[in-house]
Amino acid sequence: MQITANTIRDFLDKQQKHITHYVVAQSYYRPYHQLPQAVEHMARNLQKDLRHARNCFNRELYGNGARRKPLQYQPLFIATLEGTKNTSNPQLTLHYNIYLGNLPKILTTEDIKELWTYCWHTKANQSSNIYITEPLANTQSHLLHYGTKETQIGNLGCWDFENTQIPYNALNID
Repeated sequence: MQITANTIRDFLDKQQKHITHYVVAQSYYRPYHQLPQAVEHMARNLQKDLRHARNCFNRELYGNGARRKPLQYQPLFIATLEGTKNTSNPQLTLHYNIYLGNLPKILTTEDIKELWTYCWHTKANQSSNIYITEPLANTQSHLLHYGTKETQIGNLGCWDFENTQIPYNALNID
């Protein structure tokens, strides 16, 4: 199967009902006037940093259960990387748009931000510039399409498949 922008968006649309929070996590990587190889290297390093932060986040939320029973005790975690194609703006950084779900109901948005900031900024040594919100019913679709806007300019690699986790058992997905 060939991956297209529509394939990615269709998948995200199917997960929409499980998404409870939207995160924008800025990094320290600036692609301004960088060669494509340098931007690719930054993206690979950032992907490793996200994996480290995601594993930390899993442990903070579910302890060892996240590793022992990942299909049940892990958050829904879908990440898209933005900024690898725009190297003309000195203010832009590479950053992740992250869709979260299957979080403990006892946690508030502020609690989730505190946990994510600890994992992203303190543990993965990335920027403390983090935005998190609960998507409103009328903005959910917009947020999903915003996170994949780079697919419209041909960047199908913006979806970070390696850092996507879907706890199928917890979400009762077939």
